[in-house]
Amino acid sequence: MLEQIFGSLARTKIIKFFCLHGEEEFFVRELTRLLNTQLNSIRRELDNLVAFGLLTTRNKDGKHFYAINKNCPLLPELKNIVFKAITLEEMQVAHKMSKVAGLSLLLFTGVLSNVHTGTDVLIVGKVNKNDFYKYLEKIADGLNGKLRYTFFTKADYTYRTEVTDKFLYDILSQPHIVVVDKLNKENNKPFDDFNFKHFRQ
Repeated sequence: MLEQIFGSLARTKIIKFFCLHGEEEFFVRELTRLLNTQLNSIRRELDNLVAFGLLTTRNKDGKHFYAINKNCPLLPELKNIVFKAITLEEMQVAHKMSKVAGLSLLLFTGVLSNVHTGTDVLIVGKVNKNDFYKYLEKIADGLNGKLRYTFFTKADYTYRTEVTDKFLYDILSQPHIVVVDKLNKENNKPFDDFNFKHFRQ
C-alpha cells in the first residue's frame, strides 16, 4: 500500500522506519542491515529525503547519521498516512491468521496493546506453526525490537487457566486484542474495531 504511494520500496521502508523511530538516529550501513536493502538504494533515497526536508544528517566519527526532521511541515500528515496504512496492513494480517486451521485462541497483547506481559502474541490450538511465521514476521515489521509469540495446546491453556498461571493471568487481566476465541466467552473489544496501540503517538 505505502509503496504505491511513495513510488519506491527503499523510500517506503526508510519513511516508515523513521516515522516509527522518530527519537533515534542511524548511520547508512546500519539502515542497510535493518531494512534489508541495497546500500546504493539506501544512500540515494536518504539523499532525496534530506533534500526534501524529511530527514536531517550529521557527521560523527566519520559516519553520516540520519534522523527525522521534527520541523518538517509535512511530518504530522506523513505520519498519519504511515500509521493508518500500517494499521490496515495489520488488520489484514490478523484476518489471515484467524483462518489458520486448528486455531482455538489468538490474542494480541504486550507491545501490541501497550501492556507489560511475557509475550506479544498468544496462539492456542492444534496448529501448524509454520503457517503463522510469515504472518508474525509481518506483524513484527516496524516494531522496535523482536516480536515475542507463544504457542499453547488447548490442554496447556486449560491447565494454566485452572491453576491461575501467572504468565496467562498477566495476559488475560490486562487489555488485549481478541482475534479468535473459541474457548472463552469474553467481552473484549473485537480486533476489527481496535486501533492498534503501538503505532499511536
